[in-house]
Formats: sequence, C-alpha cells, structure tokens
Amino acid sequence: MAAKKPNKVNSGTATKEVDRLGKATMYIGYKTAGFTCPTCNRNLIKGIIYEHNSDMYCSRGCIAK
Repeated sequence: MAAKKPNKVNSGTATKEVDRLGKATMYIGYKTAGFTCPTCNRNLIKGIIYEHNSDMYCSRGCIAK
C-alpha cells in the first residue's frame, strides 16, 4: 500500500496571525496578597494575567484602556 501524499497549500486561503496585545501568563498567588489590576482594580488570586510593556493586566481589554 502506497503512502498518501500531503495536501497542497492553497495560497488563496492562507490566514494571517492576529497580533494580540500582551503575553498570557498563569498567575497563582496567596489568598492574603493577590494580583490587583492597575486599570480596573480587579483582584485575582488565581488566573491568567497579561503582561504588556512590563505592566500586568487582568484582561486584554484593560490593556487597550
């Protein structure tokens, strides 16, 4: 039995990667001292935070503000 050939890449359907603001990072903190977002003052104990220009935010929406 012959191996199947790989599919050809159609240049018309090539997709571009969207540049998103911030680098996603998993944050796990203490119950006494969690992460507080500088934009919206949301307090996180455990979750994903976003780092952009050496500042940390709770969501990508807070980066744009």
